[in-house]
Amino acid sequence: LAFKILWRALFYPGLALASLSFLFFWQYAHPRRYISALAPESLGLKPEKLRLSTADGIILDSWFIRHPTAKASIIICHGYPMDKGDVLYLTAFLARRFNLLYFDFRATGRSGGFFITGGARETRDIDAAVSFLKTRGLGDGIGLFGFSMGASTVLLSKNTAIKARAADAPYADLARELDYMFRDLGSWRKPFLAAMKIWSLLLTGVNINSIIPELAAAGIKTPILLIHGTQDTQVPPWNSEKI
Repeated sequence: LAFKILWRALFYPGLALASLSFLFFWQYAHPRRYISALAPESLGLKPEKLRLSTADGIILDSWFIRHPTAKASIIICHGYPMDKGDVLYLTAFLARRFNLLYFDFRATGRSGGFFITGGARETRDIDAAVSFLKTRGLGDGIGLFGFSMGASTVLLSKNTAIKARAADAPYADLARELDYMFRDLGSWRKPFLAAMKIWSLLLTGVNINSIIPELAAAGIKTPILLIHGTQDTQVPPWNSEKI
């Protein structure tokens, strides 16, 4: 009888924890897609609409806005879980001086892909954008401008063609950011997050503990501009301070 009571006392809470952590993992890694209503044409820009292909076969819905004389180009990386149109209004002014390349990250917007990986696989999306610019003879002056998850991915990218990076509200360490987001769970937080990390490993092959933009940034020799609002409560400014 004592064994049955102990077994149930461990099994049912464990089952509840596994189930709840799976639901949250699924919600975060496979969110409902957001399609922005804003298009470049509404801002007087004329995009070339593209379908870029990543090294692992994901098709990315993209816009290329060519400047008539510019040699330098900026790749715009949107935040989670939005799409490229979400940051269009914030970045369209750059079209006065640069070529601009927008794309929907994998599993967002109109791009292919099933899981968002917090920057781990999204660096391949940046690589696909860089490869496209090289095919147009624009490989010598490439910069990245990212927001939130896109900002962290900008820092995680090891592409040697990148000459400068601007990161707006990046998280410094994805595991630490999740710990902050679920801080209200109290003593349940650590086992809950451990279970989410297991789901990530099992279903995406990605180790959340390895996604650490602050360490990646330490190895970058080209310029980095960090932008962070002091009132940001979703990704607090201490993330940029650590970077």
